[in-house]
Amino acid sequence: MSGERTLVSIVCPAFQEEEVLPLFHRELAATLAPLEHDYAFEILYVDDGSRDGTLDVLKLLARQDPRVAYLSLSRNFGHQAALTAGLEHARGAAVISMDSDLQHPPRVLPQLLQTWQQGYDIVITIRADDQRLGLFKRCTSAAFYRLMALLSDTDIRLAASDFRLLSRRALQGLLQLREQHRFLRGMVQWLGFRSAEIPFTPDERKAGQSKYTVRRMLHLAGDGLFSFSRVPLRIAAYLGLLAVGVGVAHSAWYVLQAVRGAERAPLDLEYLTVATHLLGGAILAAVGFLGEYVGRIYEQVKGRPIYVLKEQSPRLATQAQREAA
Repeated sequence: MSGERTLVSIVCPAFQEEEVLPLFHRELAATLAPLEHDYAFEILYVDDGSRDGTLDVLKLLARQDPRVAYLSLSRNFGHQAALTAGLEHARGAAVISMDSDLQHPPRVLPQLLQTWQQGYDIVITIRADDQRLGLFKRCTSAAFYRLMALLSDTDIRLAASDFRLLSRRALQGLLQLREQHRFLRGMVQWLGFRSAEIPFTPDERKAGQSKYTVRRMLHLAGDGLFSFSRVPLRIAAYLGLLAVGVGVAHSAWYVLQAVRGAERAPLDLEYLTVATHLLGGAILAAVGFLGEYVGRIYEQVKGRPIYVLKEQSPRLATQAQREAA
């Protein structure tokens, strides 16, 4: 490239990562150094309501590195909300999102930028199977993506991650989607822009512990399922129709026996108990599915913000005031 360098934004959410952030930033800076002939970079960290010293570390990094800016949310709004906050404040012609725990290796950044220069608006990364993860996490992750592929109309790639590059026009399209329950992997695929894939092998976490508990994983899986599929509602309807069909067939069998003058078979108590439990379970499941969708509609129509800012670096505050003027 010649002339003015292209601005690239790197958005990195962080929650309780005071130990690993200096290591991550050092490795990120080393990766960016040979690319700075062609690109200018801004590094935007988002503190997702951490209760440790994460914000203090980010302030120190911002003083030491002029490329660094930070946002701090008023509480822990979740990984997807923190990513959204960073994406909304990013100014680059291309925006890369990645976690700050070093499991999204910075060494992949040159490949992302090279693929973007080939004309792709979205460059997603596909995580290789990591044997260091527990068997439970690997199996549940694979099961979730296969379930999404079966139930959703949106093609969500197996082992896709939130480590990706978006062009400016893809980002503008994404920011028009204002769901409260955000599943960005599905939302990005829903956009439909030309996309490419890059495989990567996750690095080992250098410090701290993973914040992705089973509860958070289930919450994200629920957001993905209920945001991109109406199949649970259809399953409830199919179960209802099946129950009606079985009841009609059973009644017809008794009527036929009566017409033939055959002695009516006694109604078995065990059969009745099983049928009652199955029908009751189907009804409760249908009510639960319906309640989940209605609850999400209720939260959406309240129109609350996806996140609330507590603090931001002076450069971002000045930029916001300039844009508001």
